[in-house]
Amino acid sequence: MKKPLHLSLFIVYFQIILHSCMSGVEAPDANPNKQALLSFKSTVSDPQNALRGWNSSSSHCTWFGVTCTRNRTTVQSLHLPGLGLSGIIPPHLFNLTSLQVLDLSNNSFQSQIPAGLSHCYNLREINLRRNQLVGSLPSQLGHLSRLKFMDVYANNLSGVIPPTFVNLTSLTYLSLGRNNFHGEIPKELGNLRNLVLLQLSENQFSGQIPNSLYNISSLSLLSLTQNDLVGKLPTDMGLALPNLMQLLLAENRFEGLIPNSLNNASQIQVLDLTSNLFQGSIPFLGNMNKLIMLNLGWNKLSSTTELNLQVFNSLTNCTLLESLTLDSNKLAGDLPSSVANLSAHLQHFCIESNLFTGKLPRGIDKLQSLISLTMQQNLFTGELPHSIGRLNKLQRISVHENMFSGEIPNIFGNLTQLFMLTLGYNQFSGRIPVSIGECHQLNTLGLAGNRLNGSIPREICSLSGLSELRLAKNALHGSLPIEIGSLKQLSLLDVSDNQLSGNIPETIGACLSLQTLSVARNEIMGSIPDKVGKLVALESMDLSSNNLSGPIPEDLGSLNVLQSLNLSFNDLEGQVPRSGVFMNLSWDSLQGNDMLCGSDQEVAGKLRLHTCSTKKKQSKHFGLTISIAVLGFSLLMCVIFYSIWALVSRRRKKKGTKESFFSRPFKGFPEKMSYFEIRLATNSFAAENLIGEGGFGSVYKGAFRTGEDGVGSTLAIKVLDLQQSKASESFYAECEALRNIRHRNLVKVVTSCSSIDHSGGEFKALVMEFMSNGSLHNWLYPEDSQSRSSLSLIQRLNIAIDVASAMDYLHHDCDPPVVHCDLKPGNVLLDDDMAAHVGDFGLARFLSQNPSQSESSTIGLKGSIGYIAPEYGLGGKASTNGDVYSYGILLLEIFTARKPTDEVFQQGLNQKKYALAVEANQVSGIVDPRLFSHTGSSELCSPFVSSSGNSKHSSTSNTISIGPNKSEECLTAIIRVGLFCADHSPNERLTMRETLTKLQEIKKFLLELWGSSSLPLSSIITL
Repeated sequence: MKKPLHLSLFIVYFQIILHSCMSGVEAPDANPNKQALLSFKSTVSDPQNALRGWNSSSSHCTWFGVTCTRNRTTVQSLHLPGLGLSGIIPPHLFNLTSLQVLDLSNNSFQSQIPAGLSHCYNLREINLRRNQLVGSLPSQLGHLSRLKFMDVYANNLSGVIPPTFVNLTSLTYLSLGRNNFHGEIPKELGNLRNLVLLQLSENQFSGQIPNSLYNISSLSLLSLTQNDLVGKLPTDMGLALPNLMQLLLAENRFEGLIPNSLNNASQIQVLDLTSNLFQGSIPFLGNMNKLIMLNLGWNKLSSTTELNLQVFNSLTNCTLLESLTLDSNKLAGDLPSSVANLSAHLQHFCIESNLFTGKLPRGIDKLQSLISLTMQQNLFTGELPHSIGRLNKLQRISVHENMFSGEIPNIFGNLTQLFMLTLGYNQFSGRIPVSIGECHQLNTLGLAGNRLNGSIPREICSLSGLSELRLAKNALHGSLPIEIGSLKQLSLLDVSDNQLSGNIPETIGACLSLQTLSVARNEIMGSIPDKVGKLVALESMDLSSNNLSGPIPEDLGSLNVLQSLNLSFNDLEGQVPRSGVFMNLSWDSLQGNDMLCGSDQEVAGKLRLHTCSTKKKQSKHFGLTISIAVLGFSLLMCVIFYSIWALVSRRRKKKGTKESFFSRPFKGFPEKMSYFEIRLATNSFAAENLIGEGGFGSVYKGAFRTGEDGVGSTLAIKVLDLQQSKASESFYAECEALRNIRHRNLVKVVTSCSSIDHSGGEFKALVMEFMSNGSLHNWLYPEDSQSRSSLSLIQRLNIAIDVASAMDYLHHDCDPPVVHCDLKPGNVLLDDDMAAHVGDFGLARFLSQNPSQSESSTIGLKGSIGYIAPEYGLGGKASTNGDVYSYGILLLEIFTARKPTDEVFQQGLNQKKYALAVEANQVSGIVDPRLFSHTGSSELCSPFVSSSGNSKHSSTSNTISIGPNKSEECLTAIIRVGLFCADHSPNERLTMRETLTKLQEIKKFLLELWGSSSLPLSSIITL
């Protein structure tokens, strides 16, 4: 039966209407955008449960962080910053083809940036900053032609900037800072003409800034700090970038002049050129009237008083200036009065580490917004202006290491926000102002190295937040205030080198944060308070050269972090504790305390003390009886020995035995000489006989008669300057070190003299064999280059081997091993045959064979700047590794003729540069050019160390082989050995035995090469 026509039409119409209605309703879980977001949720870790509302029962457009388009079906924005999300960025996001904004910043995603993000072709913004992303930037991102904002700052990304980024012509914001990108900055970035911000700081970019970047006239921020960029800035830079608001180029290697054209960049608010190599004068910057921060520190900028006037006059136009930093340059001359007319908004004024002179200008109190005033390490003179006391917002005043004089003004009552006050190492006199006690926020007070007198004000002890109190090297007297215990936050207290008296107050035991305590070289008396042993944070304590008495508190041995302790030159008594810091304590930390004793023979021997007596005290009568008996026995023995000596003398005379000028030897040495004999030999220490001066005395040439036949002998006499505080200690150390050691490359000590001079003063000297060719220092740095020929390559190598041989003997063949501690060219002497001999053992140390006591302290070890191992500066222990470091520096110096204190090292020519020169086969640029004047066709050498590996632990891949440029290859081998010895890490250094072997191998190859026309390339020696 047919349906009526009108009924059929009605059914069709109803189906159309129903389908039309249903088409606007989303079927459950059918939307691909929703599926992509649910997959995203299932993949990431969500510790804050921020995505808990993401479920299939609700519309994804209502979910947290999700924004949809108007039709409420497709996702337009995913905004999920700072939620602690982690894991990988899932590929499901690629299905969000309508996505315009992706913000996953400040999370912990650890994956690579997925290349599939390029499928989201509508993206305008990608913000992934502050995650843990790795890998490189996908080149496919360069296809996002609509992208305007990209930020991946502070991740672990690496690689280069993809060339495809040139296609991101809509980009206005590009931040790639704080990653590990490297290579050159692509010049194609200059095509991104819409860029407003370019942030590439804290990476490893190298090369020059491409000129094309200066064509981006819209750029308002250019940040390239902390890279390895070089070159000069273009002279028209300020004209090319008229809209620039921030120029950040700090910590690179830019050089040349700062362009004058920067003055035309009138929109600049922040200009930071810190830590580069800019030189010349500071240009006129007066047109930068929007400038807020100017930082030109750590360059090589220079000035005069006239130039200072121009600079500061121009800066008075910068009325918004808040921070002015010109530290660590070469600016000189007086500061003009226009300094007082700088911006009223100025908060930070820093000109430290320059060469400014004269008095501080008047009117500085006009800078009422000033928070920080740092002028230390200049040459300022005169008094500190009272007007500074009116700058009541000041938090820091640092003017130490100048030449200020007069009294410190009592102006601090108004500076209630002051956090740091350092006035040390000037010429201030008078008393410490009591108004400092009103600076209740004060954390650091430094007044050391002045001429202050009077007592320490008790008001200072009311500064409850004080952490560092430095009052050393003044003329303070009185006692330490008993209120010192109120300083609960005090971590450093240094009052050494004053005239303080009284006792160490018991209340110091309440300073539980104290890490460093020094009251050395005062007149402190009484006992060491037991409560000092309760200072659990104490790391270093120096109580030396006082009048302290009584026992050493046993609890000091229980302080776990105490590493440095000096109790020398007091009147302490009793048994030395055996635990903690005392386990590794050396004699020099306890010397000058005659009443101290060791608990057993081993401890007493190590510390040069007598062993503590365990017997009970006898009666006075019994003790007197014993004393008389001992005295009588001693007199009897003296008579017997004198009789025997007289008899032997008479028999010698009868036999006609000739006696030399020196008496009989003792353990290989003749008996001690007299002062008269030495004075006669040196012609009363005449200036023409002076051949050298050192840290503890002078060395003279002396002509001695050695027998009745009148035959003369020339010797060297080292006369100790006993005015030096440790000269006597050096004398005894050298005698002890040389008593039993014998080696052909050590300076031989003939005898010693410990006597009284013609004026009745103490006299000490060492008599040594004379070295006719003087010291190695004089050969490397002759005062008159025409007076002495330079050392050839083979001579230098022989000297290096001689020194290495001596050090190998000291370290490996002596029992106990000896550490020299002062190896340098001045202590290497050359004999008639140019053989090298190591001398001056005044700082030598013995190493115990006991593993727990294998090294002695280096606290107070002077040594020579540049040759001291880095670990010694941090209070490390004396070790053979320290000598190896000194030898490495010496070896580099022998072949480069550059002192470690040479000014070129301040310009970046350091061991790292040596290593880079070796790697690049450019060693000719660092060695002594005089070497090549000796290197002709008859003096070619070929061994060199390959560049693979950088420590002795990778030695299996380091070889000496033969190359085309013979001289440079040989020198490269030697320089590399020096670098291995001078490695910063003690454990990475060679031993002296390994060093000697390698230098001998180099010499062997050198001699073989000279003896033959060629060597096979297969000849290798493993380094």
